Amino acid sequence: MSDDIYAVVEEHHAFYEVLPYYVEFEQKHGSLPPAAQRIQAGFEVDVYGVNRSKQLVPPGSNPDYALGYAALKRMAEKISQKTSDSCRLEVIPLPSTAIFDTRDNDNVEGMLQIIISHGRGLDKPFGPPEQFALDEVEKELKSIGVKRR
Repeated sequence: MSDDIYAVVEEHHAFYEVLPYYVEFEQKHGSLPPAAQRIQAGFEVDVYGVNRSKQLVPPGSNPDYALGYAALKRMAEKISQKTSDSCRLEVIPLPSTAIFDTRDNDNVEGMLQIIISHGRGLDKPFGPPEQFALDEVEKELKSIGVKRR
């Protein structure tokens, strides 16, 4: 990782949260109407950074946002090489979304999202490959100074 990412993490007080990642699908049972089913297929890792100007503006125009996205993308690619081919990591930028955090001094935050899932079928829950990928993501985030909320 570039030394710049450490400065960006520190300047924007970067932190992350881990949430379950669910998929929903319909299952048909003979002549009965389809039943919706929800399965935890992996994890969602939301990485936040505080907008130091305190203005409610989308983060996409900030060069630090692009640097953070590029760093997470490289990290996801590196971790993907260590996992089985059924495990997927996807980094999702949300450049037009600004979050007003009422839990933390009304800070304005930008967010990047890492989705850890699999391609084993919608009806299959997450397993050891996705848990391994989550552990690796958390280890990498901590190594650059991103704290868990």
